[in-house]
Amino acid sequence: MPGEYVPKGFNRWTKTWIVDFISVMNVYWNVSAEGPGEAVDISNIPARTYDNPAQKQRTEQLFAQYNEALTLSPEMDRAFAELADTRIRERPLRYYVALPLARLADMWLRPRTEMLNLQLDWWNWEDVPQESAISVALALLDVFYIVAALMSVRRKLPGCGMLWIFIVCRSALLATLPNPEPRYTLECFPALLMLAGVGLARKTD
Repeated sequence: MPGEYVPKGFNRWTKTWIVDFISVMNVYWNVSAEGPGEAVDISNIPARTYDNPAQKQRTEQLFAQYNEALTLSPEMDRAFAELADTRIRERPLRYYVALPLARLADMWLRPRTEMLNLQLDWWNWEDVPQESAISVALALLDVFYIVAALMSVRRKLPGCGMLWIFIVCRSALLATLPNPEPRYTLECFPALLMLAGVGLARKTD
């Protein structure tokens, strides 16, 4: 909103490690710079967030300060920006290539677990194996549609190019976001399904 304070340092820091929706739910959405947010359980922050013990200690200190105030101050934001700068400088390919692609894959392949009442951490099979199996099955269904859509490229039908341009541009935009939310790809699925239909259709004379 106009005049709203944006914690750019914190947002940039989250982009150095967030790749999945559960981190958005447990960390990203909890932090507020405008008013009282929610406390962040440090155990919900994965090991990939830290490159060394010093970064881990500094991150834990910052979240301890945040959990006391429940508001991200400009000073905390600048500290997160320093952490982000260090991590980006040491591993630029991770920040600019690997993580954006991982977030994009999560948005395309993860079912809307928050709407389907499925476990967010689907990889923990021991907790709810049935829900994990459903999540994997739905992800494989997405893979099927994507592969079928890619098969449309060989058909070279009018209009397919415009659909692909939309999907590619939308995906390029989503890769820049710090919060991989599956709902952002919903607009692409009508185009994807049409392309999948073209890819699976039998060629007629």
